[in-house]
Amino acid sequence: MSTGTGAVVGTEAPLGNTSRFWTWSLVGLAVWTMAVAWFLRLPCHQMKWSGNIPYQGACYSDLPTLYKSTGMIDGSFPYLSPDALLEYPVLQSLIATLTGVIAWAITPVTSVHVAQSIYFDVNVVTLAAAWVVTVLLLSRLVVAPRYAVVAALAPAVAATGVINWDLWPVLTTVAALLCFRRDRWILGGVFLGLGTALKLWPFLILGALIVLALRRREFGPLFRTALATALTWLAVNVPFMLLDPTQWGYFWSFSSERGAGFSSVYHVWNRALAPAFGMGELSPHTINLIAYGVFALCCVGVLVIGLLAPKAPTIEQLSLLIVAAFVVTNKVYSPQFVLWLVPLVILARPRIVEFLVWQVIEVFHWFAIFSWLYANGAQTPTLGMWTTVYVGAVLLHVVAVVAICGATVGDILRGRAPRDVAGEAANLSPEQASPGGLDSSAEGVRGRNRRQGEVTHG
Repeated sequence: MSTGTGAVVGTEAPLGNTSRFWTWSLVGLAVWTMAVAWFLRLPCHQMKWSGNIPYQGACYSDLPTLYKSTGMIDGSFPYLSPDALLEYPVLQSLIATLTGVIAWAITPVTSVHVAQSIYFDVNVVTLAAAWVVTVLLLSRLVVAPRYAVVAALAPAVAATGVINWDLWPVLTTVAALLCFRRDRWILGGVFLGLGTALKLWPFLILGALIVLALRRREFGPLFRTALATALTWLAVNVPFMLLDPTQWGYFWSFSSERGAGFSSVYHVWNRALAPAFGMGELSPHTINLIAYGVFALCCVGVLVIGLLAPKAPTIEQLSLLIVAAFVVTNKVYSPQFVLWLVPLVILARPRIVEFLVWQVIEVFHWFAIFSWLYANGAQTPTLGMWTTVYVGAVLLHVVAVVAICGATVGDILRGRAPRDVAGEAANLSPEQASPGGLDSSAEGVRGRNRRQGEVTHG
């Protein structure tokens, strides 16, 4: 099955023949971004991780908060202690536990604030490593080196990259996309399975493969990827489900019962718009129905667009539309979820100015959320003003994401690949290469021989 990327990989990848200077430059830029993320948390790091300071200083992070609230600060860790419950999938819980054990080994007896800061620092180091690897993998996928540079320095990553562990599933997803670009479907499925064990959203990437499989009536790659994804997820989850079913099931029960997240449109309605219009709040059950229903309709829309497009869309284009639909419609949205979209936007809609405008909006959204939380918690005289800013920031974030998706839909319906959007010389896609959709390039011939007759990408 063709990935429809219109870009080549391996020895001919955009950054494949660049010098070590480019590689180390990208490493340095990615580290710089994560260093900025750490410095933005300096007020909390130096003073306090609780109370109003994390909101007033926009330095909030889940990491030190959970280290204290789950009992890890006292040596009680998820999957190691029966009373330590963490509302995350297995691999995120294991990362939280492993870094907790390291922090506990460094300083088992100290003040609460110092212990939280050490745990935060340990996680920042691991998250920085994850971001560096993500950027290096992304550099193998972008249409030109400058897009890897822009991604490495993404302002939203600096603002939200250390709020939670979301950079880990971003890493596995980018690794899966690189595997798909190289037609390594089983390995790509393994990475998707690991990503789904970290956070559920990487599973959505399979939707892009479903669209392309239906379009090309070729289901082998989809079957191999889906099977590898499922088996990997089961291999990771089943042992821990048997070991500690209470901890394992806590994520699922927590997710189904929780209300709307602060950054979601449903929370904006409940806390700001419903009271203003004299209307009732939406219950968690109603929000679930709306969120899942609208998301399902969006997925049907992506399927229709993918089937009607004059040329096969890329996996990245379809993935952006599906993940963005989930982001906008989901009942839970936190500022760090923007990390999910950063690589997908760079790959599906590589427009630097457009990307940076969106990033500025997302940074404003991040700042507005925490400023409103501070004003609301402290009941400051400026609460009314910050409520207005908060509502505007959430709606602006939604409009920006929808606008990027609308532009991507336009590209798909016009048969434009990301290389065309970026103004680069476009390579032929399989459908352009021949009426039958087979790649007639030399690389395509080598690829077909290597895979014994499979349809390959351009």
